[in-house]
Amino acid sequence: MRRVRLSPRGHEVAGYPAARRPGRRFWGAALALAAALASACAPQAPGPSKAAEAFRKEVLAARESLSASLTDAAANREPQAAGRILEQTCSLARESGRPFACGITVLDHHGITLASATPGAPIRRLDYSRYDVVSTALKERRVVKTKLYLQDRTALYVVAIPLERRGAAVGLLVLAFDQSDLMNRHGLTEEEFQRVDLGR
Repeated sequence: MRRVRLSPRGHEVAGYPAARRPGRRFWGAALALAAALASACAPQAPGPSKAAEAFRKEVLAARESLSASLTDAAANREPQAAGRILEQTCSLARESGRPFACGITVLDHHGITLASATPGAPIRRLDYSRYDVVSTALKERRVVKTKLYLQDRTALYVVAIPLERRGAAVGLLVLAFDQSDLMNRHGLTEEEFQRVDLGR
């Protein structure tokens, strides 16, 4: 005589208790549905604002225009060559109707200024290696952002971009933007500046 296993309700289902097998299916489906709904209802991470995107494009355009031509001058620590390249590039940008809206400084791999195109500022060979933004960008070979203040308390948003050759940082391209100018032109806030992704 075949021995039959009965469910609490007295029904046999393929040799297993009836209440157990359908119950597993039901709860499995319910959990899967709940997970799908939770995923669909989860708030999406906010994308970059129009101001942040405009700033990102401005930085990337400056990087594309300057990095390649300045790498050799930075690697060879040639202030005259770096200054000549900066002057020519800035002149072409003005003639095309798209002048750079930031101060531009080229540093060697020690953080010493080779050339500068900062409006109204004299070209001086200064040691910037004490700034964390410079040492971090050189050591880690990545783009680093920070906020700095001039002596008159003018706030600057600074972006340090490594100049690389064969996997080594040979210098830095430093772009300094006036905070109030960026606010007037793009509406960029400090929080947006800190969050914007400028790549490596």
